[in-house]
Amino acid sequence: MSKIIATDHFASQNWEVVIEDLAPTYADLFIGFTENAPIIEFKDLSFKYELKQGSNIKQYGVYPPPGIKYVRTDQTYLVVERLKFEMETEYELYLWAKNGGKSFESSVIFTTPRPKQPYDSWEWDGEQWNPPKPYPNDYNEVHYEWSEKNLQWERVTEENV
Repeated sequence: MSKIIATDHFASQNWEVVIEDLAPTYADLFIGFTENAPIIEFKDLSFKYELKQGSNIKQYGVYPPPGIKYVRTDQTYLVVERLKFEMETEYELYLWAKNGGKSFESSVIFTTPRPKQPYDSWEWDGEQWNPPKPYPNDYNEVHYEWSEKNLQWERVTEENV
């Protein structure tokens, strides 16, 4: 699962950001806070994130929502957001939080990967992986699978399923 885990450590006044299994087109952003677990007390907590591509903000979140006040939690993460990416693109994730009059901010720069190469013989054209031979277009409801051994599309039949 493509994740970006952002944890604000109140004691050290630092954000810790961990990126796990980054996908080419998305990641779930988990935002949490630590102090004296298991229950964390907040003092007028507010925070935000901005996903930037160059100088453009592509996505952002500001918390808490209007009319809400965070008082305490026993949860690891207060917010989980789905971030949307373009593959092979550099992004900056800016994080900011204020609690008890102290503010903390951090930025992390990362580049999204291209999709995994499905077979060694397939080539990248800048947008997608392509086989050495195009998929058969015989207008039948026939299914083919790529054979890397034979470097060709092979018809799927009940015998080879």
